[in-house]
Amino acid sequence: MTIEKKRAEVKKGAAKIEKSSSVEIVEDPFIQAEMEARTKESLEAIRNGEVLTLDEFLKSNEEWLKKTVTK
Repeated sequence: MTIEKKRAEVKKGAAKIEKSSSVEIVEDPFIQAEMEARTKESLEAIRNGEVLTLDEFLKSNEEWLKKTVTK
């Protein structure tokens, strides 16, 4: 994949992340704060070129949420 195509994919993923992070509300303020911090860290990593695919990002967050909720 060329850098231009990868960059377009990253920007598209960042837009999806920003859109989805503003839609979902978690009632536990501690979980909400952690999710917001993780979103900000992820967006910063994207800006720095340290990227995961959107699927990898979503899977990572699903795993984290399962561990956090089941504690």
